[in-house]
Amino acid sequence: MNGAAAIILCAGKGTRMGDDSKNKVCFDCAGVPVIRRIVANMRAGGVRHFVVVVGHRAESVMAALDGERGVVYAYQREQKGTGHATGCGLRVLEDIGFAGPVIVSMGDKIVSTRIVAEILSRQTDLAAVCGVQPREEHPNGGHVMFAGEYPLGIIEHADALRAQRTGTALSLAGHSFTGDEVLSAPDVNTAFYCFDSRALARELATVGADNAQGEIYLTDTIERFAARRELGVYRVTNADDLLTYSTRPELRRIARKFLRPASALLADASDARTIALLQAFIGAYGDRPVVLARAPGRVNLMGRHIEHRGGGVNVMAVAYDTMVVASPRDDDEIHYANCAACYPPGSFAVEATLAPALAGPGKLSWLEYLDLPATKEALAQSRGSWANYVKSAVLRFRMATDLPLQGMDMMVDGNIPVAAGLSSSSSVVVAVAEALTALNSLNLTTREFVELCGEGEWFVGSRGGPGDHAAMKCSLPGCVTHLDFKPFSIGKVARFPESCAVVVANSLETSKKSEGSRDKFNGQVAAYEFAFLLIKKNFPDRRLDVFRDLAAIEHVADLRHMLDTLPEETTRADLRKLLPESGAVLESLFATHADPGTYRLRDVAEFGVSEIARSARFMETLAAGNYVRLGEMMKTSHDGDRVAWPEGRAARPSAAGDTPEAWHGAYACSTPQIDGLCDLLDAAPGVYGAQLVGAGLGGCVVALVEKEKAEAVLALLGKEYYARNGLPPSAFVCVPSAGSGVRY
Repeated sequence: MNGAAAIILCAGKGTRMGDDSKNKVCFDCAGVPVIRRIVANMRAGGVRHFVVVVGHRAESVMAALDGERGVVYAYQREQKGTGHATGCGLRVLEDIGFAGPVIVSMGDKIVSTRIVAEILSRQTDLAAVCGVQPREEHPNGGHVMFAGEYPLGIIEHADALRAQRTGTALSLAGHSFTGDEVLSAPDVNTAFYCFDSRALARELATVGADNAQGEIYLTDTIERFAARRELGVYRVTNADDLLTYSTRPELRRIARKFLRPASALLADASDARTIALLQAFIGAYGDRPVVLARAPGRVNLMGRHIEHRGGGVNVMAVAYDTMVVASPRDDDEIHYANCAACYPPGSFAVEATLAPALAGPGKLSWLEYLDLPATKEALAQSRGSWANYVKSAVLRFRMATDLPLQGMDMMVDGNIPVAAGLSSSSSVVVAVAEALTALNSLNLTTREFVELCGEGEWFVGSRGGPGDHAAMKCSLPGCVTHLDFKPFSIGKVARFPESCAVVVANSLETSKKSEGSRDKFNGQVAAYEFAFLLIKKNFPDRRLDVFRDLAAIEHVADLRHMLDTLPEETTRADLRKLLPESGAVLESLFATHADPGTYRLRDVAEFGVSEIARSARFMETLAAGNYVRLGEMMKTSHDGDRVAWPEGRAARPSAAGDTPEAWHGAYACSTPQIDGLCDLLDAAPGVYGAQLVGAGLGGCVVALVEKEKAEAVLALLGKEYYARNGLPPSAFVCVPSAGSGVRY
């Protein structure tokens, strides 16, 4: 069998990482799992066969290496030391008929391609080669002892400390050393070796476990090879050629070394917008190592106002996006600037901003921090500032980790229409979070990332769910994706049909959460909560954990009866009387918005139940190619948001015999202008159905249309909506695009 082999030891627990969700070799290092970087460098250096020794969290290692050719696995059931782990790997090599040079390395060590090639060339005439480096690079490493220029072997750091403490001597290859002599030796073991595989197997078979750790040390074989003059030493003089980590801060430090300067990304860029953004970054901060993060806008085809109730959404990303170029700092300050002059630059220090939450004996929760008078006052003073969306991501992600974050210098650019329902503000949160996660090696799951983004945006005052952020993170090119919530999960993904198109029409009626609509939005969310509290009180025998459970009630008549027990209109005073046992919850919800006078609990709850039912049926209907039915579902969904009805038509009362899909309730977050735009589209040839996009109170309308009629629909909008209202044409055919991510 030709070529060299490598045994990579990945069975350890890596407890110093402080995160047991996966093996430490699976953590991302500048966007690539460490183990994949190791394999790539070794492969480029001449290794053809890989045995990865797994144990703790073995499945995560195998998942990280999925698709890598030439990789087999050896399982180390018990942690009995590096020698025992290496023996597990050697047995696999023997089974596949390999005999030749074999590199042995730890899984937390990224070795450069050059070092791999050079140590393989050194081993040609020797049974073993041991890599060494200056003690300053790894003070706790095994100490390599010499007699003149010739190596004698390795004494482990723990054994040297024990000898120093007890005053005993250590013997190595006929030489005696005190603990102090060992600890002051200038060279330490890199734990990176190259052996003749057959010679190593013979020596390991006779190694014992008589040491401080009670383990079989691979290093014990080094003394034996040295005694027979079969050992060579390879000196690693450049620290960047051998990068080791044991903690998350150390991983973050070495990840920096894989970042490219902004000028390198600029040389690769082909579109004018990316070029302008990178040039703006270089002009503001210099040519620094960077990441380029992006987050798209999104269109929700079905599932509005329900993800925070546990309902699903059916989404796709649009081609418009927010981009962030970010470089790490050596402090915790966030410096931000925008290519658009209307968004002023600024900065803040993360730990100082969060001091009220992080100080003292007990760490506050995110909501407790948001409820602090000082936080509310600061937000009131900066209401409407784009910087609050930057802070949303940074502060929430910091509160979720036990480690301080390193700061960033950022340049931002966005082309998503503002206040149009395509989630331009949420895209800032997601793009900043992508850059922050990458530069700090946070290694979050998709679920953790999405939920933190959603909660982070509470910082600006809204109390919505993570639906927009999930759509941005999880969308795929050319596809519609179903996402579920409470808990978050990615559901079915389907290709968008070739015969259809999605037309997005911007009403150019803006909805700004900082200027009043936030109260309406939070008020409707609160109405959901009030309705659910009352239903659970009225029907204690029903098992209802989240609002979504109402849509799963088997008998429609029972559900209709439960909804009909809700008051059509109620006031805060009424709610205090109806729910005295929930006083603290009520007051907390009241604090999120101005008093609207009355809450329409039945209408809001009915909309939520019906929208959850429609959203759950959407992907099935899409797969069946029943686009007429999809259009009807979209029209019914929009009826639930209407505030104005076309002449001769009014809201239809919900009958007990109908399925919940046919109900629409009244969430009432549209506007007369949006309703008129939907009516114009619904009457147009080739349009299956149209509805409001996003939270409402302005923004965009989305329509499902026959693809061959899309241009005619755009022309109709130009004439009958934009020209007639003296507005610039602002409609486009949406191309399902990729979700958020980072370029390195």
